[in-house]
Amino acid sequence: MKQNPNIALTLVIASVLIGSLSFVMPKDKEKYLRDQFWTRKTFAPAVYDIVIMGDSRIYRGVSPAEMEKQLPGKKILNFGYSDGGLNTDMFEMATQKLAKNSRDALIVLGVTPNSITDYSRKNVQFWQEKTRPREDIFERLYLNGILYHFSATTPEAIWNLLKNKKQDSYYRNEYYPNGYVESEKFPADTTEAIPSYIQDFTTYKVKEPYIRELIRQVNAWNEKGIKVIGFRPPVSAPMRMLEDTMGLYNEASIKAQFKEAGGHWVDFNPNRYQTYDGSHLNKESALKLSNDLAAEIRKFMGK
Repeated sequence: MKQNPNIALTLVIASVLIGSLSFVMPKDKEKYLRDQFWTRKTFAPAVYDIVIMGDSRIYRGVSPAEMEKQLPGKKILNFGYSDGGLNTDMFEMATQKLAKNSRDALIVLGVTPNSITDYSRKNVQFWQEKTRPREDIFERLYLNGILYHFSATTPEAIWNLLKNKKQDSYYRNEYYPNGYVESEKFPADTTEAIPSYIQDFTTYKVKEPYIRELIRQVNAWNEKGIKVIGFRPPVSAPMRMLEDTMGLYNEASIKAQFKEAGGHWVDFNPNRYQTYDGSHLNKESALKLSNDLAAEIRKFMGK
């Protein structure tokens, strides 16, 4: 059968054109890079010396790469999730990420009010990622980096790109393989998160049984030779007051019990850090907290 050279030429030109356009067209980063990020975190191997647990204030507020600058030779994983609870399920999963031969195994807990209430009890995001079909996991791990360049767009996005139109208000997220999301909001509004937390704390409060569960785990880790550090992630002053009152968060009591169980509690001055919404640290403050946390770990480890 005689081949038509025009068809082959057309296919070559179309392939080159599509490939070229893939590098300049608007990308749906939130669809592909985000999905790959969460799958990588959830199925991270057991190779880490330090695992950091908590909710969105952790995954948006602590950079393992920044910490590793002060802790050379240590592999660090940010194992925070949206509305991540500090409870038995997550304790077990975090422990599984520690390297079996690590001589300085350490769990770091970002203890927020949200992490010890009924609101975060089910760890919805974690289990959604953990129980995805195998074919979805494979695609996210190995194909999303390619699919990202061919992601769908909209006429509006193309028009805004051509006109170089800037959005009046938007979030910027940068996803890192170590579990950290560098986050910023433009313009910043340090009161934005307050109404949603007022609504949450109307129903959900810090519960003593969940604090006891946390303290038992600190003691269990300590008995196994796994060191534990806890701290309260910095937030705005109004948010902190709201958590202490409506949320019933008694930091002094939690700190005392934590230390009695063999854990090490670190106090950070919240005035040193800035949030973009009252709840989450901006880029500069997240890096500052990461450095401050690494410095405390170095002192604790006697390095």
